[in-house]
Parts: sequence; structure tokens; C-alpha cells
Amino acid sequence: MSTLENTTTAIVHEVINEEYEYIQYNKQLRLIRSVKDDMYQMQSILTACFAPDTKLPKDWFRNQSTIELLSEAQRDVLFSENSEEQRVGKKSQSPKLYENREKLPNGLRGYYVHRLLVNAVAMWASPRYAWNIYKLLDELHRQERGEMEKKLQAKDEVIESKDKSIQKRIPRSVPKGKEKNYKYMIYTE
Repeated sequence: MSTLENTTTAIVHEVINEEYEYIQYNKQLRLIRSVKDDMYQMQSILTACFAPDTKLPKDWFRNQSTIELLSEAQRDVLFSENSEEQRVGKKSQSPKLYENREKLPNGLRGYYVHRLLVNAVAMWASPRYAWNIYKLLDELHRQERGEMEKKLQAKDEVIESKDKSIQKRIPRSVPKGKEKNYKYMIYTE
């Protein structure tokens, strides 16, 4: 077992064989990961989420919301891939979003999903996990709103200080009590 240290988290890898490993995806999910293509076994996601035995990986693909999600993901992958190909000028193979790997040994066989779909599967498998993700997203959006408000407040302060600066200069332009003695001219070219 090897551990990779980061400043915020420790991700634990446990090798199963040359091509597969257990990975601590986050605090809750310990998943089977394909090393060669960074895809995750759906059954390990369901197990980590304590999904009931009635929820099977194949059922996830039948949901209308899943069909729409996969369609959108495929469109996004193709779009970002095409823009990259145009920039680099080469043709690459489209990454798979999921794959049924039936020819693997027991414990490893089954559906594998792209890493970006792990949370979607986990949220389908566990309402508790979904709720935690919603709270996490809400906290993230709350922080973003706070940052936007701080930026707007800073801009308002700059505008206010410039306005005060302009207001200080106005009395010097026209002395008090002499406003009607001055004539303003507009030059045009």
C-alpha cells in the first residue's frame, strides 16, 4: 500500500493487479479504479454508498436523467476534444464515458464509468451522499456569492472615493458665490 501526501488530503492507493487498484476517492468512497484509463467500477461505488441490493449498475443507465446526463457529457467531451484537436492539429480517440467489462475476474468485472460520473452514480445510489453533495455545492456557491459581494463592495468604495475626489475639486473650479459670473464654453472640432 502506498500513500500520496497532499497539503489537504491523503489519497490511499492499494494495488489489486497491474491494471486495477483500490483508491480512496474521498472520505466516504473507497473505489476500484482502472489505472490505464482512470475509470471507476460502478459496483464499488454502490457498495461504498451502502446502496440497497435492489440498485444494480445496469438500472442507472435506464434512468431518463442518466440518459440526458450521458448525452450532455458526450456532447461536452466531443466539443472540448474538437477544440483541442483544432488547436493541436491532431485526431485523438474519444474517451469512453462508461464500459461494461465482462471479461475481467470476479470482483473486477462490471460497468466502469468515467471519473466525472462517479458522483452522479454515488448520488443515485445514496440519498445521504446526494444530500451531502448538495450541501457542499451550496457552501461553494455561498462562498462565491461572498467573494462577488466583496468585489462589488470594493468597486463601490473605489467609485465613492473617486466621486469624493471629484466633489473636492468642484469648489476649486468655480469659487463659491461666483457660480453665475462664469461662462462655460464647449469646444467642438
